[in-house]
Amino acid sequence: MKKLVSFLVVASMAIPLFSPVAVQQAAASTAHNYRTEVQTHQFRPHGGDKQEVADFAQALVKHRANPVELDKLLAKDSLNYYAMQEYVKTLAQFQKIEVVEAVPQKLYTVEKEDAYNSYRSIVKFKYIGYTADNKAIEKTDLIGLVKRGNKDGAVWQAWGMVWQDTGIDVSNVKLFQLEKPRKGEEIVVMTTDAGVIKLRLFPDKAPKAVENFKGLAKKGVYNNMIFHRVINDFMIQAGELTGPDGKELPSIYGKDFADEFNRDLFNFRGALSMGNAGPNTNSTHFYIVQSPNVDQEYLDLSALPLNAEAKYKEIGGRAYLDNRHTVFGQVFEGMEVVDKIAAQKTDENAKPLKNPIKVKKIEFVIYNP
Repeated sequence: MKKLVSFLVVASMAIPLFSPVAVQQAAASTAHNYRTEVQTHQFRPHGGDKQEVADFAQALVKHRANPVELDKLLAKDSLNYYAMQEYVKTLAQFQKIEVVEAVPQKLYTVEKEDAYNSYRSIVKFKYIGYTADNKAIEKTDLIGLVKRGNKDGAVWQAWGMVWQDTGIDVSNVKLFQLEKPRKGEEIVVMTTDAGVIKLRLFPDKAPKAVENFKGLAKKGVYNNMIFHRVINDFMIQAGELTGPDGKELPSIYGKDFADEFNRDLFNFRGALSMGNAGPNTNSTHFYIVQSPNVDQEYLDLSALPLNAEAKYKEIGGRAYLDNRHTVFGQVFEGMEVVDKIAAQKTDENAKPLKNPIKVKKIEFVIYNP
């Protein structure tokens, strides 16, 4: 997904781009290897540093196709100068770029430099580039910057790449998961001690999980089963099934089955998902996401489709569960019942203390609004 550009690779990218004439003309000035500099101090950036770095990123985006202005933003004395020019060409391929984040990850000074030319920064540069065919590509690169100037002023310039992201497609998807069921569609009616929960299933996207859930439910194995793990503002979990011998029952396939991840289903509030003990360990456990909130940190790291990220912020959920737990259904009626189940008092293992709420029965009916 991401690739680390080694120091040697970046340097080798730059050297072949010199023509014999260019080498002769640039040898004196283009000879600074910023990667080998020795740090003398590392410190937290203040507001001015952050703003300057943010302004640099905006200028890089604005002038990505303007050679004259762009040249002012690149450190000409860097051994990686030509590699940086090639990097900016990748930016110029986008029709539009939206800067999501440009912040110093590391700010430091180096030895053997004067006071006005000793500052360096490793910058996290996160952006979304929009292509000519309307795709949105999210990338997070790490760029090395040098601050140089004199007492009358100083500017940041890019000396090279530390990390270059290959990019992830975050174009919008159709959020059919949150649509109401169509007339004639088969739905789930889950009757509990706290009320009725109605759900849609998505057999086209998660056929094994749906078949397993339906098969177990139609056998009646979920009847009178408690929600054994309940965490308010997170989820309610059920499906801890044991046979007469006390051993945990398997899935309808007789063993654990594989995950079914795709780009169309998410752990939004109300999602019906498979519980597991790691990759491809789905069996009988399922949970319903109850969280009305979302953790922004996980959204920042997830590279979700843009409208899915917006929907998480709107309705809540747990984005970090995506691509870890198979989503195979969605509550469309009865979230107040889910909230009531989640509000039970529990012990340190998240098991309800008294009179745990049970699933009385699970039925499959044709939706007729």
